[in-house]
Amino acid sequence: MLPLSFFGNLCNRDDLKNGSVVRCLPYQLTCLKRKLRRVEALQKNFHQLTRPIMTTVSPAPLNLLGNGFGPAQTAVLEQHIRDRVPFYVRMQISSFEARLSFLLNELVNIDRTPSVPFYAFFCSSASEAISGSLKIVRHNHFAHKPTQPNVTAVYDPTGGLQEMFDPMSAGVDEALVPGLKYFEDIDSFREFVLRGNPSSVLIRRGEDLSIAVIAEILSEAKARNIYTILDESSNDLAKHLPLSAQLETLPDVIAFGENLGNHRVPTGCFLMSHSIYQVWDNVKEYNLHSNTWGGNSISLATVLAFLKTTPAFAKLPATVGATMQQAVDSHQIATKLYATHCSPKMAKMLGLGGLNKDIRSAYQSRIETAGYRGPQSVIDASGTYGVNLQGHNPVGVIDAVVGCHDVDHDYWLDLQELLHRKTGLAHILPAVSGATSVEAAIAAGVMAAAPKKKVVALTGGFGGKTMVSMIGTSRERFKTPFGPLYPHVSYINPFTSEGRDELLRELATNDVAIVIMEMVQGEGGVRAVPQDFLDFLSEQKERYGFFIAIDEVQTGMYRTGRFLNYLGRVQADIVAMGKAMSDNVFPVSGALVSDQVYRQAQQTNAAALSRYANTYRCQFGAHMAIHAIESGESLGLAAHAMQAGEHFRARLREITKDLDFVKEVRGEGLMIGIEFDEPKLPSLLRSNFGGLIASRCVNDTQQPVLVAFNPDKPFLIRFVPPLCISMAEIDAVIATFDRALHSGMFGLLKPILINTINAKLGRS
Repeated sequence: MLPLSFFGNLCNRDDLKNGSVVRCLPYQLTCLKRKLRRVEALQKNFHQLTRPIMTTVSPAPLNLLGNGFGPAQTAVLEQHIRDRVPFYVRMQISSFEARLSFLLNELVNIDRTPSVPFYAFFCSSASEAISGSLKIVRHNHFAHKPTQPNVTAVYDPTGGLQEMFDPMSAGVDEALVPGLKYFEDIDSFREFVLRGNPSSVLIRRGEDLSIAVIAEILSEAKARNIYTILDESSNDLAKHLPLSAQLETLPDVIAFGENLGNHRVPTGCFLMSHSIYQVWDNVKEYNLHSNTWGGNSISLATVLAFLKTTPAFAKLPATVGATMQQAVDSHQIATKLYATHCSPKMAKMLGLGGLNKDIRSAYQSRIETAGYRGPQSVIDASGTYGVNLQGHNPVGVIDAVVGCHDVDHDYWLDLQELLHRKTGLAHILPAVSGATSVEAAIAAGVMAAAPKKKVVALTGGFGGKTMVSMIGTSRERFKTPFGPLYPHVSYINPFTSEGRDELLRELATNDVAIVIMEMVQGEGGVRAVPQDFLDFLSEQKERYGFFIAIDEVQTGMYRTGRFLNYLGRVQADIVAMGKAMSDNVFPVSGALVSDQVYRQAQQTNAAALSRYANTYRCQFGAHMAIHAIESGESLGLAAHAMQAGEHFRARLREITKDLDFVKEVRGEGLMIGIEFDEPKLPSLLRSNFGGLIASRCVNDTQQPVLVAFNPDKPFLIRFVPPLCISMAEIDAVIATFDRALHSGMFGLLKPILINTINAKLGRS
């Protein structure tokens, strides 16, 4: 008989208090199996004898998360879960973003009079921050210098940026991200800035590069009207002031990475001067870059705690800390700081739509808010765009992960084993978001298929908004201002009879490296790729030998009624998984690749592949992913998603059958879309119809509901709730949505009018 204390590390403490451990048996068995696997690995020399195809890479200097998520950080995470602090709620303003954006402005302006204001954009990694930095300067070039060549001079003595953006060493015009000219010698770089007429410069500081030289180059570039980016991600903030704080002239953009959290959490941020931000400071363009979960509370809490220990913070006046505390105590002050230091237009849009809720807690499918109407319980039917599995703050994480995390154990090997058993794909390239996972998938596929270089993606597909992941995104709106882009990508339409002919024409070139697709297009309208097209694709793969890459960022992790949507439908070589692996707790994702892809990519560029295998190798993230996968299996989330999704769609069709402006209800599992017929909508409302419906739902006086909408897709509403949502909650969501659909023009505009008046009165 095992002592009760044995179960203490495996079960929810409330269960122990009640004397019940039955519901914790899945966790018990999981931990026992994991321990047995470790013993077996040691006894049989696992790495070399039993699984020769499963190559592991030792966490090395390349690992940006090498300091680990330690006991101090896990203690904060546990307290967050117990206090039900929301880790991330899409389209909300949190005090974490407000405080950190304010603090970063203060840090880069130490002893500067007058200070130079910046807008902050939070990301999940340094690579995302650098992508965003390039995008904002490229958009300015597109707006102000459209006839001039667009080349960025990049000084990077580490060579890491070239491995990320040009792993094939294809050159300035043929790289995955063209238009970048790399230098490892500062004198050659400086000469090119002076003589080569680049449109922008990006400086990543090496240890031997002085502040004085950086200052001189930035001044020379600005004198020539060249946009400037300073990459601070390699600066050790535990020992040094921000580089920008030591410069007389600040660059246009400042990028930070995992150094913001002392290399313990995935995080990134880029600061943009007000003048360069103007191209995004409008209601049309503010969402041209996505934060990919960058504002999550545990990463930013870790960053805030670390920055308060740095030499830079010690130089700030006490009023800085006081202002930050005010943002904790007052949502209005947090909103004001966010509007001042992040995005004025986003703050305004969220306020007018009634989406900027003062969130007090979040648990399972519910978000508890406070406002002038009193407390409200909002049903989350957006699920952070598919991230949320067990709901907000799953308490099982405390005992199954936080309480038994071994900082010396390689959880990535365990995760690789687990996913190999479930998919047959032998390797995982760690990532921290959907975008970084798609980037790793595309880079690995192109390297493995060399010398082939063409990428085929699908019309309506969405790979992401970072510079590499945009290859999988077909919409020109997300891409046009940011060229030059990868020249060897084509988009084919799988929903028409011409799609097969389009594919055959591309394959006839014998230059197709990979075909990448979402099984159900999320941003593209929740449209499932037809099975006959998948069958045709598989046939052509046998003939032409390209790799199939599946983007499961939104469809994976039980969302559509199976673990991964592609399983049993098409044979994949590469699979991009998203941050649903995090269970809405800690940023983690990954790209799965076959042994063939891994080894061929390694032969092409071992250094670049090593970068993808090591950079985001956070052991706590892998532990979280294992728990998310195993608990999702034991809780039957796939079956629930299938059953609940069928009920959800049936009810939607029932309430919309007499509405001629509803075009179609579609989806799989708990990934559901409802499309409206544009010509049948009131002309006054067409351009903002989806946003108005979402605003009406979240401001419903009977049962507020948060739904997913995209300002660029005003004729589509998505429902991607936490997979734990109950049938009763689904019915409540349907009732609210029904009221919104039948509210008429005035009913849809009423929340906007009320929120405008409340803003004037200072109420929220």
